Amino acid sequence: MRDGPEQPPFAGERLLCYDSAPMTKAILFDLDGVLVDTYEVWFELLNEVARRHGYDPISAEAYRKSWGQGIEVDVSLYYKRHTIEQIREEYARYYGDFLHHLKVMEGADQTLSSIRLPKAVITNSPVGLARRALGLAKLDGHFQTVVGCDEVPRSKPAPDGVLEALRRLGVKPSEAILIGDSRFDEGAAKAAGVDFRWFTSFAELRL
Repeated sequence: MRDGPEQPPFAGERLLCYDSAPMTKAILFDLDGVLVDTYEVWFELLNEVARRHGYDPISAEAYRKSWGQGIEVDVSLYYKRHTIEQIREEYARYYGDFLHHLKVMEGADQTLSSIRLPKAVITNSPVGLARRALGLAKLDGHFQTVVGCDEVPRSKPAPDGVLEALRRLGVKPSEAILIGDSRFDEGAAKAAGVDFRWFTSFAELRL
């Protein structure tokens, strides 16, 4: 899936309360819709791939309903003559053509700087594209690891990406919080046994 002169009126101290959550050892983040806004990036990319391979255009409504799911869903809905790996390669080939649509979510850098715990990103995007978006947003330095959909057997809402991030960070499910903005994020957190926080904005985020 990203900042005007003024930042939201919050302080890092309000975001983490160690007395009330002494066991929290890591914070996990979804990427698209939480750290960066890539909604238009992916809409344009999916339609570009469809156009190049003779598929019907993807409507805004169909895209909205499938947004946030993995490549396997895109293939089943939009690219039935292609394999997951073929579409992953097409995404990688044309992703950069639409990154001018990317936006950094307001308050992301300031909030991430205020969280001293290890942090990871779990995304249904391929890891290479996720790292490219984080780098463009200048947020990549905040994270110890990034887990993409191509590094685990199943995308969210399966728990695979969350469990892989926990493994890399060396923490238990009971010691982490996942921040996301979709039912797929919530489902992955629940399946992994990780506490979940719905994201609306960094100004309103409470851990």
